[in-house]
Amino acid sequence: MLNEDQAALKDHAERFAREVAGPAALRKAKDEANGLDQALLGQVGENGWFSLLTSDEQGGTGLGYTELCLVSEAFGAGILPLPYAAVTGALRALGGREEFATGRKLVVPVLAASGNRTSLQASGSTITGAVKAIPLAQAADAFLVATDDLVALLPKGHTGISLTEHRAVDGTSLTGVSFDKVSVPDNAVIARGADAVRLRRELLLAIDLGQAAELIGLTTTAINVTTEYMKTRTQFGKAISSFQALQHMAVDCYMQSGIAHCLVLETARLADEGAPQAGALAAAARAKATDAALQATKTMIQLHGAIGFTEECDIGLYLKRALTVGTSYGTAKDHRRRALAGTQGNDRGRLLSFRSDSPEEAAFRQEVRDWLSQTLPKHLRNLPIRPSFEDARWWHKQLVARGWIAPHWPKEYGGMGATLSQRIILADELASAGSPEMSAQAVHHIGPTLIEFGTPEQKAKFLPGMLSGDVIWAQGYSEPNAGSDLSSLKTTAILDGDHFVVNGSKIWTTWAHYADWMFALVRTDPGAARQQEGISLILIDLKSPGVTCRPILTITGEDELAQVFMDNVRVPAENIVGKVNDGWRLANALLAKERFNGANPQRSLNLLAKIHGAANGTGVMDDPVFRERLTAAEIEVAALSATFSHLVSMSAAGKVPGAEFSHCKIFSSELQQSLCDLLVEASGDDAAIADPISYGEVRVDPGITWLQNRRATIFGGTMQIQRNIVAKQTLGLK
Repeated sequence: MLNEDQAALKDHAERFAREVAGPAALRKAKDEANGLDQALLGQVGENGWFSLLTSDEQGGTGLGYTELCLVSEAFGAGILPLPYAAVTGALRALGGREEFATGRKLVVPVLAASGNRTSLQASGSTITGAVKAIPLAQAADAFLVATDDLVALLPKGHTGISLTEHRAVDGTSLTGVSFDKVSVPDNAVIARGADAVRLRRELLLAIDLGQAAELIGLTTTAINVTTEYMKTRTQFGKAISSFQALQHMAVDCYMQSGIAHCLVLETARLADEGAPQAGALAAAARAKATDAALQATKTMIQLHGAIGFTEECDIGLYLKRALTVGTSYGTAKDHRRRALAGTQGNDRGRLLSFRSDSPEEAAFRQEVRDWLSQTLPKHLRNLPIRPSFEDARWWHKQLVARGWIAPHWPKEYGGMGATLSQRIILADELASAGSPEMSAQAVHHIGPTLIEFGTPEQKAKFLPGMLSGDVIWAQGYSEPNAGSDLSSLKTTAILDGDHFVVNGSKIWTTWAHYADWMFALVRTDPGAARQQEGISLILIDLKSPGVTCRPILTITGEDELAQVFMDNVRVPAENIVGKVNDGWRLANALLAKERFNGANPQRSLNLLAKIHGAANGTGVMDDPVFRERLTAAEIEVAALSATFSHLVSMSAAGKVPGAEFSHCKIFSSELQQSLCDLLVEASGDDAAIADPISYGEVRVDPGITWLQNRRATIFGGTMQIQRNIVAKQTLGLK
């Protein structure tokens, strides 16, 4: 979350970019010598933007990486044709130089971002090697050359330096810089040894984060430009924004860009805190932002149709700029390798960590971890499916006895009254220990709904049994012909005196055949103008006359689901939750909480652990192609972790995310399925074996896990419905 000063800086940068940049500025760059608009460089410098990271004592503003990302994002939105982050990072390393800070002269960093593409090394005071694709190096006055042994400031015409200029697709220049035994005079040396290592890492951190944010900015603008175009472009007699296939294409680009944005901002926050994992995460963020930007800008061309392929349409400029920024100072593949190289062995978890516990939180985490190690039996850990009903109830009772069954409930209702951090820690540790997945219908769904909307009598009657686990609840939402289209449900509840008479059927109800009660959506006003307006939320005793249940086996052989039939079931009118005909609003509030809980990255982290165990056990880990795919998957999990952290921050600040829940649910569910595909690949010939397989200390059920996760993109609202929500509520595509 941004503070007041950061929000003001962001607004100021956006206004500046609108005034001096935009498509016209990028078009102008190709007509300039060396691809540089000198006047634009001066405007950026004179306004102090290059001095953002330079300390106050050295004439700068002394801000941090978060602020760098905010400004870079704004400049990316304006497709500013300058290597802003690289120059700003160089100024910080130099300690500020007026001629560069004001834009009278241009300094650009020259450093090897990837060992397999470039070579640059220093021996004593001699630099040898070559670096490709340095933005605007041909137009620069000086180079900040950074190796792990030496950092030096050299003029462009220094003896032994040669340039190979190329025009980039966006009209700027990308130059190869070669060093033929270049001798560095003492007065040109900025740092040696450990100081050189530190400066180079800080410079690369600024470039990674700044360019990632720049890519996010240009992607956001490209999506906005395209969605507005879709609302006005008509085909077959209606706006193309109404075509669901096109809506979903736009949503996927928005989602991937949004996930990358969270990864960039959360990494910048860690960098400002001096977190040791910031460097590896910045490389991961740059890889993710590059992939998202290239995919999005390509798709925006497609959504424009033929006009998008013409030079007279601005949308192509965003594609060109994305390719130029996305491949300078290394490609996405290079950044993924650097992210992997920065996190080895037991340190690997740093790539996936965005939270630092306070001493109190660390103590609570250890308390939970110790209790789980003593209490959770081995046979209930890391089950690929839900436990048996008997085992689930036993584990519920253990959590009740410890006081941890309902950390999110207020103490006055028997809950733990935990802080948001404690709730996340408890969820993390339960998942990390392989705690069995239980039905959440009572404690996580209807319980909090009753606490918020229920009457005092309803709370007194129902909440104690939910906590104790003595009363089991099921959720009655879907029907045989009303699943994704839930508002078309047909189950009716007609008032008859002081009772409602319920007729209809609910399906896919988890553990309904074991449950005592069901909270259900029913139609109480069949004549309502809108389907959603005639729906109520009601509590039904499943032992009532007229109720029958039919268990349904899943493809894993689990008796998880059931169909509930209701034939003239009489339900007291006092069992309506909230107001009559207001059930749709309550249901949406409940589903938002469910999607938030479903976005917790711990399930994906557990899958990664299984993938590592299986790949090491089968020898698949020795395959470099597999390792490449695994690294890409780990970056996706890091992005999910960052997004979850961002949503948690929003919630803690009292800002309730809306459609963000939906796009996070899409990303999380589809990521779990792709991780399961990777688990099958890691398991090799063992993949289809139904019995658990042990690889050292890691137990894996690859086939069953793969089958079980088919539900991830269906339960809680299918991915297609989630995309519809984002398309309409966020992108305004109707």
